[in-house]
Amino acid sequence: MLKRAIRRLKENTPERELLERELFLAEAGIRGEKRLQKKFVEFYSSEPFEILWNTSLTLGNWPVQIDGLLLTQKVAVILESKNISGELHFETRTGEFFRNDVNGVKTIMDNPAVQVEKHMRFIRMWFAENKIPLPVDGMLVFTALKAELCSLPQNTRTCRHHHMIELLFKTIEEYPSSTQQNRHALKKYRKIIENQLTPYIQKPIAVQYSMDPHLFKRGIYCEACKTFNVARERRRWQCDACGITSLTAGEEAVLDYFAIFGFQANNEKLRTFLNVDDRHIVKRLLSQEILTKEGSRRHSKYSLNEGKTLQE
Repeated sequence: MLKRAIRRLKENTPERELLERELFLAEAGIRGEKRLQKKFVEFYSSEPFEILWNTSLTLGNWPVQIDGLLLTQKVAVILESKNISGELHFETRTGEFFRNDVNGVKTIMDNPAVQVEKHMRFIRMWFAENKIPLPVDGMLVFTALKAELCSLPQNTRTCRHHHMIELLFKTIEEYPSSTQQNRHALKKYRKIIENQLTPYIQKPIAVQYSMDPHLFKRGIYCEACKTFNVARERRRWQCDACGITSLTAGEEAVLDYFAIFGFQANNEKLRTFLNVDDRHIVKRLLSQEILTKEGSRRHSKYSLNEGKTLQE
């Protein structure tokens, strides 16, 4: 969604720079989570366990997304991944967290140890509501290759990713053994969690970041020359600037609209956004399987199918 929005904003504008920073952070987070999961293959234990990745749950209106949730016979351990490089400092007196980058620039950031504590509190309450009798612990894992932990938070287990496995085993050993939590019980708890997963739904970009709709370029995007000069020519999409043709440029532009403005549209709004006058062409674009139609004729509205996501 961010990539679709960024390409429709003018370069060197505050709005584009904001979304580019958000994209950088999102991609860094994904790389960190993958590094965490790759390291976890070293967690070899003769005792039964279950591991869940990217677990999204809710308590009432409170949604939480947990990078890793390890279920063992003794304890459930939350794994929180942070891909932050530089010299990392936890200020004990104030509870602040900051990093100094390679240029010595200090940046104060949200304290990730607080996030771990919040997730632990959430999971304890969620487990209680769902009758999962496991104690809950948590661990903050920094996955950036160039991260230096200059100080640690007082009450949160914290390490770099290459220390994670040993710290996990030490954490588990601190809890008493339980004869009740056998392999069957852990699989049951996993099933309870999986049956209540509630994937996070991203707000449209213009809504999420309070951006004026007029900031976004109209038209159909050409992947070859990065312009918005694509038009329908003889049953195909062709760029008037570079002449390159495409089979999917129109469909991709429709998904741009949903990513930026919302999950419902009609033919008229799409014609304006795509700079296409022919309502029949737009009607065909709106027949994609990822979309659902409500109403009829001029009152028809289209929305993304429930559970579908916009691909890059």
